[in-house]
Amino acid sequence: MTATIMMVTYNRLDLTKETLDYIWKNTKYPFHLAIVDNGSTDGTVEFLKEEIEKKPAGLRLDGPQEFFVESAIQYNAENKGIAPGRNQALKLAEKWSDPWLSTFDNDVYVPDGWLKEAINIMTKNPQYGMIGVNMENVTYPMVNLNDQEFQEKPRGNLGTACTVFPRSLHKMLGYFCKSFEFYGHEDADFGFRTRVLGLKLGYIKENGKHLGEGEQDKGAYREFKNKYGKENLPKFHQNCSDYYNKKKSLYIPYKE
Repeated sequence: MTATIMMVTYNRLDLTKETLDYIWKNTKYPFHLAIVDNGSTDGTVEFLKEEIEKKPAGLRLDGPQEFFVESAIQYNAENKGIAPGRNQALKLAEKWSDPWLSTFDNDVYVPDGWLKEAINIMTKNPQYGMIGVNMENVTYPMVNLNDQEFQEKPRGNLGTACTVFPRSLHKMLGYFCKSFEFYGHEDADFGFRTRVLGLKLGYIKENGKHLGEGEQDKGAYREFKNKYGKENLPKFHQNCSDYYNKKKSLYIPYKE
């Protein structure tokens, strides 16, 4: 079986290169790569066309990657926002119909064997609807279920910086909510809908890391994230209430 890793890019070319390098080095499960670029203007488009589109199966940027199968890339003329980008990536993933799907930011480090570990956890413990790589500043209690040791997150949601879920969950929930505009809370919304289904959430044993922290998370970019984070919070709370009280469908169809 194979999985589809779905990444949305928007500028920050150096971080995109570093993240892809971790994917090549640390993914030990057969995967396709679906990328949606949200109108980058810093050379990201040229890099993706030259270094990823033309990359044959079994190769990575600097040598062999036996688990890489094929890529598909969509280029947007402008920034459509993270939720629309993730939805476009989900549509790209239909090309392969892989049983496992993974969302990915373009600024993260993931530990060795992350994808295989997440899939093993859910295969042996199907009550978990999503397993991610923990990018938070806290480690959650470890559990050992059916010979799988991992972090259980009893409350809250998983960020989509790196999550893995079965295609069956996508069929039940559809796509990411687009009402949060350019940034934020589409991941929490998806996670909340997963919990309403009665499924649990967790992280693999070893934590990952956001590469875009520190100096790269200041100035206009941080102001942008803070603005939308604050504005989106009331919308998210209202959605949660509507999902829980069955006033709004858990399934969100695809819309351009």
